[in-house]
Parts: sequence; C-alpha cells; structure tokens
Amino acid sequence: GIIFFLVSLTHLYYSVFVIMFSIVFFAIYIFRQKKVSNKTFITNFSILLTIGLVSTSVLFFSNPTFSHGDEEWVFEAITAETTDGYARSTQEHFLFSTSLENLIVPTPDHTTQMFSDYLLFDSFYSFFGKSIQYLQIEQYAFLGYSVIFLSALAVIKYRQNHIWFWLLICGIFIVMSFGPELKILHEPTGIVMPDKLFYDAIPGWDELRAPARFIVMANLSLAMLASFAVYGLIKNKFSSFKQQLMLASIIGFVILFEFSMIPYPTDVEPIPDIYEEIKNDESKFAILPAPIGGTGDYMLASDPRILYHQIYHEKPIYGGHESRVSYETMSETRTYFLNMFHGLGSNQDIINQDLAIHGLSLFDYFNIKYVTLHKNSLTLHGLTLMKQTMSEILNENTPIHEDGNIAIYKIPKPDSLEPFLLLGSGWHTYVECEPNEEGINCYARVTMENSEILIINPTESTIDITLGIVLKSVLDEKTSTISFNNEKLDVLDVPITRTAMHVENLILVPGVNVITLHTDEVSAYQGSEHKRAFQEEIQIGIIVESLFIVK
Repeated sequence: GIIFFLVSLTHLYYSVFVIMFSIVFFAIYIFRQKKVSNKTFITNFSILLTIGLVSTSVLFFSNPTFSHGDEEWVFEAITAETTDGYARSTQEHFLFSTSLENLIVPTPDHTTQMFSDYLLFDSFYSFFGKSIQYLQIEQYAFLGYSVIFLSALAVIKYRQNHIWFWLLICGIFIVMSFGPELKILHEPTGIVMPDKLFYDAIPGWDELRAPARFIVMANLSLAMLASFAVYGLIKNKFSSFKQQLMLASIIGFVILFEFSMIPYPTDVEPIPDIYEEIKNDESKFAILPAPIGGTGDYMLASDPRILYHQIYHEKPIYGGHESRVSYETMSETRTYFLNMFHGLGSNQDIINQDLAIHGLSLFDYFNIKYVTLHKNSLTLHGLTLMKQTMSEILNENTPIHEDGNIAIYKIPKPDSLEPFLLLGSGWHTYVECEPNEEGINCYARVTMENSEILIINPTESTIDITLGIVLKSVLDEKTSTISFNNEKLDVLDVPITRTAMHVENLILVPGVNVITLHTDEVSAYQGSEHKRAFQEEIQIGIIVESLFIVK
C-alpha cells in the first residue's frame, strides 16, 4: 500500500487509480464482513489512506505559484474553479480512450505484427470493411492472448479466494478506459460509460483527458489472475521442480514475446568523419543541431539522431530535448535567431537586422562554432530555408562536410563592430500566421511582466544609439515602464492601435546592455500547457511587432 501511494506521487493519473482501488478494496471488505469488526485492519487502513492522501495532496492544491527569474505563473490545479474557467472537452476524452477491439488486437508495433507484415492488425479491420486505424499511443491497450487465456483458466478452474476481487478490479478499470462513450472499431456506439458521469459530476475530472490509461490497473489485475492459473498448474499438474521450472519458463517466454516490440527493421546511422575533428577541438564551444525540436509532443522534442551524434562529438548542444518540454525550457530555444533553426520556427521575428552583417556576431554570442543540418529530420522546405539562412550569414560559403544525411558548417569569428539586438527573458513565442489568417498577435510577440531587449556592443568603447519599437496594447491602453541597465528611462502609454516609438540617446557600454519593458499588470499562465497559457496571457500583454536600431 505504501509503495502504491509512492507511485501515485509520480502522476495525477496514478493518484486517481490508487484512490479508486482503495475505495473498491474497502467496499469489498465491508461487503464480505457484513460489518466493520476488525479494528486493527480499519485502523491500519485509515492510517495508510490518510498518509497517502496527505502525501499526494500536492497534486490537488489550488493555484500554487512558481517563480522563474522575473517570470511568475500560476499552475492551474484540479479544482472546481478550473472547471468553471476552462474544461477539457469530452471530445478529447473520446479521442484518447480505448476502442473495444484495442483490447484484443495487437498493435502494429508488436513483434508478432512486425514479422507477419501486420497480418492480424490489417486483416481485422479489413474484415469489417474499415480502413487501417492509426492508433494514439494511449490506445496501445492489447491485453495479450496468453494472459487472457490464463486469467480465464484461473476464473473457471482455479477459484481461489481473491480471484473475484481481481476480476472486479479488472472489469472496473477496463470500463473506465472506454472513456465517455463506448467505441467499437473506433466508431461511437451511443452507449454512455462511467467516465461521462464522472466528467459531469466531479469537478476537475476533465483533466483526466486520457481514459485509456486506466488500462494500467486492468493489466495489473490480469497479471494477478494469470498468476493464480500458473500456480494452479504447477501445483496440480507438475510435481517435479524441473517440470515446474520448464512450465514457468515457457509461459514467461510466450508472454514476453507476445508483448514485445522489437524495433525491426533497424539500420545503421552513419557518423561523419568530421566529428573526429570536432571532438578533438579543445576550445569551449557549442554545436547547434538543426532542427531544434521537430518531433514528439507538440513537435518540441529533438530527433534521437541528434543525441546519438552527440555521443561521438561529445560537445554541448542547443536543444536535445526529449519527452515533454516545459514552457520555460522551450522558450530558451524559441528566442530570436535560434528560432530560425527550430522545427516550429520561422525566419521572421520582431527583431529586424541584416544577418549578412550580424549573423556571425549572433553565433558568437551563443558560443556556436558548428551548425549541423540533419536532412532526415527536416522537410525539403525547412532544409532549403535553413541553407539560405546559412548562405546569407556565411556569404555563400559551403559546408565543410555534406552528404545525403547531414550538412555541417563551421562558423568563423565575427569581424563586425556594429551593435546588434537579441531578446532576453520574458517573451512569448513569435506567432507567424497563415496568409488569410487574422489575429491581433500575428507576426508579433507578446510581452510578459518583465520583457528584456538585449543590445550588444561588440566594441571597447561606448556607442550612442536610438532604438525603434513598434507595439500596441490588447483590449485597452496599457502603461509600460522602460528601464535601461536597471535605470528607469520613461513611462509609455501604449494605445490599442499600432504605434511606432523611438527610445533615444541610449549610451551602450561594451558588452550586453539590457532594456526592460515592465507592464503594470502581473502576467500569469493559467493551465498546464503552454498553448492554453498563451491564450490567457494575451489578455493583459503588450504586443511588439518590430524592434530595430535606428540608423
């Protein structure tokens, strides 16, 4: 029980699973006992449940605030207030729920389907006249024929005391995995499931957007049922230890093979010889592998090839994200310039400056000595844009290595002494809209509470410049305080119409100079995902369309 609750700390879903399991367990105990008479059991169970609920209550706190530099945001907890303000639709629950046949049809990634050219998977849907289904990862809910057979054998023949409890747990969690409405062949049937009742009745239940994950507890139950059958077979049919060991080995092999997912076919990833030169370069620098992101959740994770290549060159890289990337981590590579090499990025941004003049200086600021374009991870359009960007920066210089898989550029030191712009912390992602799309934040970035503009002076002396900025407010006029190197310069009244302003007489000291735009209202992210957070944030931010140094 303690381990159960420790596991529940890792994710909200596991916490809900444990609570539901505990309720069913306690209800069955009372039903079988007819009355609560075992005081020791009740005391121990109550203590365990209390400790578990207290330890996992952090998952249910309302609006805990976290700090990150000059930014603050509010994480939307699972409370009644969040349901009133924002609720995930039942359609999302329907999408990420189990279809009935998912329980008995192996997925395309299972070894049996790999070696049979997806025979069972394709034949099943073809038999019912359905097109081949592309499964969500949550719908990988195959229970296994061997496990189902052993579980049925345990229920029919080896009726031990606890079999009905585990069968009930299995049934409850399978039904919960069906989501708000039963699906067969991924089509709705109109049969309402308990998830819909909980969605309507329990505040915050909408956040459990992937009911298919309830199948985890069903698998645990089937494992228990199968173990009863194996124990019964060993005890009643096989007397010698060797026979018992052989039976257990055969059953274990069959189950492991049935659930195995062999990454087949495989291929060898070629490693460029130039990596040996990069590896032996003892100077301190980083590599920019492109695209940053481009795969995984929200297309923010990096292609595994990039991390595999890092094993060989052994240098720090930009990006390299795996699994789900947090908003603040993502923002580090969605800033100006690096965003040009992002899988979701753009060559446009609010900063307008000539890359032919400042490109090498920008690379030098980020300490980037090599850029690697991974062709297999880029679309043809994306590869063409990045090559054009590199050609503009390097003045038509070709890569030091190029083959069918990768192009590698070596970045020389800059020779420009012109000041240049970058973005510091406190900016939302640049929004590039479709040609006919309308939006108040199109081709712009939205500020947070404190948004920094970096002006880099590469010389050893001071420089006097004027900064141009094109901006507007959202919904109503906002007040923004401008500071330069921690000294207050001016207070701007930002109208809701597009307005061009100049910040004059900025004396740049050598190195990094910081202009800070401070908005009176406190910025807040509401929601666990950055897309929802941005929708809330835009109501109080300032929209900046352009930044440039006035010549």
